[in-house]
Amino acid sequence: MCLHSISSETLENSGGFNWFADLLFTFFLGRILLRFSSDITMGRLFVITLEGNLYSCKYCKTHFALSDDIISKSFHCKYGSAYLFNKVVNVTVGDKEDRVMMTGIHTVVDVFCVGCGSLVGWKYEAAREESQKYKEGKVILERFKVLGPDGSEYIPESFMAGPGSDSDDV
Repeated sequence: MCLHSISSETLENSGGFNWFADLLFTFFLGRILLRFSSDITMGRLFVITLEGNLYSCKYCKTHFALSDDIISKSFHCKYGSAYLFNKVVNVTVGDKEDRVMMTGIHTVVDVFCVGCGSLVGWKYEAAREESQKYKEGKVILERFKVLGPDGSEYIPESFMAGPGSDSDDV
């Protein structure tokens, strides 16, 4: 594993922004710095680089987890498949909340990419039912929001154009 740092100064001095984009970028950067303040030391964001078969952010390519850390591929989310991981890096979490899920009520926190702030899954903090306790401390990454080990994107069947007809077809 390697650590890389990205300073806010480097991001701000990347140039080429017009005034509106500068305003949006500053607002976005400010939100990231506030959200990830626990992950920042002396104004720098440290990112862990993984080696091997890994899953990464679909939007910014930040590394999240190794294939070896997958516990199960049989979970589901709003956009299709979701994978349960034993260990995930380069994420930050939101506030705890109770959610009613298919397997019961769980206390969870949303999981965000430290690189771009995208919501990429959730972490199980607590399970009420004894049979679900194995999930505690584990992270779900939504397959639709991450790139696979070979760089592939997951496209849910509901997003794919299938055979059918439109009213314009003759």
